[in-house]
Amino acid sequence: MKILATNWRCIKNPEMGGAEVHFHEIFRLIVKMGHEVTLVVHSFPNAKKEEIIDGIKIYRIGSKYTFKWAFGIFYKMKLAKNNYDLIVDDISKIPMDIPRYIKKPIVGILHHIHGHTLYKEIPAYMAYYIERCEKAIPKYYSKTPIFTVSPSTQDELVQLGQPKEKTDLLYNAINQRLFENTKVEKSKTPLLVYVGRIKKYKQIELVINALPELKKKYPQIELQIGGSGDYLNELKKHANKMGVSNCVKFLGFLTETEKAELLGRAWLFVTMAMKEGWGITVIEANAMSTPVIGSNVPGLRDSINNGETGYLVEVGNENELVNKISELIDDKTKLNEFSTNAKKWSLNFSWQNSAEHFIKKVKEWYPNIQ
Repeated sequence: MKILATNWRCIKNPEMGGAEVHFHEIFRLIVKMGHEVTLVVHSFPNAKKEEIIDGIKIYRIGSKYTFKWAFGIFYKMKLAKNNYDLIVDDISKIPMDIPRYIKKPIVGILHHIHGHTLYKEIPAYMAYYIERCEKAIPKYYSKTPIFTVSPSTQDELVQLGQPKEKTDLLYNAINQRLFENTKVEKSKTPLLVYVGRIKKYKQIELVINALPELKKKYPQIELQIGGSGDYLNELKKHANKMGVSNCVKFLGFLTETEKAELLGRAWLFVTMAMKEGWGITVIEANAMSTPVIGSNVPGLRDSINNGETGYLVEVGNENELVNKISELIDDKTKLNEFSTNAKKWSLNFSWQNSAEHFIKKVKEWYPNIQ
């Protein structure tokens, strides 16, 4: 199968996140199955215009502000002559509306409907534009099958008007071998961890807000934050303002091994995001036998089994967050039970399974593709 895919970013983009990991991990395996994959993304400073990574041919064009329009021009001038069997529209930012002008078999991949969370991150006029684009997805994609990465996103897509039969699940997964080979002991004192992009909508400040009360009970408690992003300096200021900078460590970028080791030492992984597509780091924490406490929002309510692998708390409810953290720190039997459950749950998610499911489902939707 000859596949042309589009995503806003590639795995090397400094702003890459879960959507880019999802694409790269699945499609590098699809290449190994014998298929040909070409990916078009927007460029970034000092990036090569063309590159092959893990067998995926990558073209970088335009910028993050012009990519939607640049792709249409680039396709007509350079790619339309190629006889692609399948077009993959990875709808991870602004919908590309590819079915409007490419009349070939197309499938979409949708990570989450951003909706109101956009207004936390970008100017209101931009948020309004993107929100309108998302609401128009069923208008341009109603005949296009779309994979979503979680049941919550699938439900939201159907509520927007996408036919249910034109949707399916393509779960995020983890590098099982990495976590199996990482052997570390749990911290001797309570350790809370967050790993991921440092963005405003992640609401990491809510975890910091819980620390003054937690320190009264557990003087040695610590929060370690791994990752980078445009909200990092604000978080550092917030930790100082709350008087807890002595028990909050900002670790910056972590290698995959460093991330696994940190997750393995943690007692709990805590994420209070306003919304997620799924939450890859939730399953990565689980793979290191670390339960997760997260906000009860789309995506996280799919990746966290409430009362089994962790707890879901009401969005913004800091008292409930403190209580759930305290409950698991105090009850070692329950903490160990959740840890065991988390490890078992993580074993359900492998990139190989997702890659094989993608090919199988595409052939069901488009029987003429070989």
